Amino acid sequence: MTALESFARIHRVMAILHGHPDGLPLDAVAAELSIPERQLRREILEYYATDISSELLLGLQRADTIEFLAADGAEEDPHLAPVIRAVSDRPEAELGVEYLRADELVALYEAADSLAGIEPDNRSLADAVRVLGESFLATAAESRDDTVAAVLRDAVARRQVVRITYSRAWRPGVGTRDIEPYALHRTDRGWEVDAGPLVAGRARTFIVDRITSAEPLPQSFERPAGIERILADERAVVEVEMSLPQRTQWAVDRFAETTAVLTSDADDLTVRAGFLPPVAERVGLVLVIAGRDAFVLAPDVYSAAGADLARALLAHHDLT
Repeated sequence: MTALESFARIHRVMAILHGHPDGLPLDAVAAELSIPERQLRREILEYYATDISSELLLGLQRADTIEFLAADGAEEDPHLAPVIRAVSDRPEAELGVEYLRADELVALYEAADSLAGIEPDNRSLADAVRVLGESFLATAAESRDDTVAAVLRDAVARRQVVRITYSRAWRPGVGTRDIEPYALHRTDRGWEVDAGPLVAGRARTFIVDRITSAEPLPQSFERPAGIERILADERAVVEVEMSLPQRTQWAVDRFAETTAVLTSDADDLTVRAGFLPPVAERVGLVLVIAGRDAFVLAPDVYSAAGADLARALLAHHDLT
């Protein structure tokens, strides 16, 4: 276990907690990360008790505070508390959407990788590059995602039902379901699998890095008639033109398949971005992140996407 591996895990903990402002049971978060509760508690305590140097963090900032609470929300001994909660005074963190810009992260990785090339005996640096790639850039060929993807790829070819354990984004814990994998895709976000059974004529897409286990089952399935057309339609890119503050271009790069800058000045830029379904939700995420100075230019059908998503978030957290 390296310090950077623990740091990467704390980064994931914060991302989970910022979607649940009232906090989550520590054992549920540990289950989602597939580690023992005792280990996660120890890593959090050690993380905030250690003076982590800027060299170790490779320029990444320390996460916000994690509180340890009793079941009723009162402060509790961190060694005994059953609930953890993220504390932040930044609204973008509360939405769980604050990230380093993609170009900054790539530049950081490339610089560390180059330095490791001229210091072959520096095992700490080599481990840091490996963990940075696996945890933040998903570049490791032998990562868990690729292992699960290999199982799913084989199941697609064999038309074999797979039982997956899937970490839900909006609720604590994990769920199990049997899927019929139709197609596996490698996107900028990592591996994704389009699977059935179809519901109302539509497939469902699962993000592979949220699949904690994949078990092939004995039963096989028949591919639905016209499934290629169905999947093609569901993965058709929709172009949306948006006006955004300069500092928020990273949000489009994160959620869109393609980005083209049409105009740019000191304050704002106009982009044409290609989004995969669900288009409204992805456009809404960009607008919520970018703030009140961001808006859709065309098509008009997505103009209210940011407001719609904001209302959904407020309702989800019982703040309406």
